[in-house]
Amino acid sequence: MDDAAGPWELVESLRRWAAGTPWCDWLELAGSLARDAGDALSDIDAGLGVVLDGVSYDDRRDAVLTAARTFTVVADEHVQRLGTPERPADHLILQYADGRQLSLVVMPAENRPGLPPGARALLDRSDRLAQPYEPPTLLATDEQRREWAFLAWWGLSDVAKHAGRGRIWRAVESLHDARSAAWQLHAAAAGVDYPSFGAVSVENAGLPAPAGIEHTLPAAAAPEALLAAARALASVLDPLTERYAVDGVRAEALRRLAAG
Repeated sequence: MDDAAGPWELVESLRRWAAGTPWCDWLELAGSLARDAGDALSDIDAGLGVVLDGVSYDDRRDAVLTAARTFTVVADEHVQRLGTPERPADHLILQYADGRQLSLVVMPAENRPGLPPGARALLDRSDRLAQPYEPPTLLATDEQRREWAFLAWWGLSDVAKHAGRGRIWRAVESLHDARSAAWQLHAAAAGVDYPSFGAVSVENAGLPAPAGIEHTLPAAAAPEALLAAARALASVLDPLTERYAVDGVRAEALRRLAAG
């Protein structure tokens, strides 16, 4: 990629095509580029609302994919199904040969009630993006936070179990899952948007990491190193989970880690 203008050139190609295509109702830009925090390696996170007018949703999606292939040479692509038959949506992921990446979610135009925080409207024919919209993932409910707290301690129990059995890579995966939950709890406690993205949301907000999180990285792929990292993560989790009534699963995790 030549310079930081690269992603913006691709954004402009997408915007220009959508503006010239009458059945494209709205186009929004999200991610680092929408926050003016992007660089030459930033992918283009965008959403596109299409008007069907008697045309099938699949035909509209395929037409969007065909257009996206014309912006520059495509090296690879993947279509990820996100929606349901009643509310279809697809994630078009294109890797261009010059290194740029497009991550474009397509849906029927009427399925978007407004503009989410952190996004920028690039096209809005029907004023669907004129009102703010808070998606369900914007904030975490108390139920979601308790689930993260429960699963974090459960994951630490699994670290001790797998490490004790010599199942090193299962222990590594459990440690990673528990750490991810800690990041989600930390993001939620900090009040940042989209706390389910954990470290991504915290770093995007320019906030510090949870105290002591650096000690949760194992020094080696070995049982004792994994147990030491898990015990460090227990110390990180304690202040993050104390309000969520997960004493039983916490107690078992601490018992296993002490026995290990």
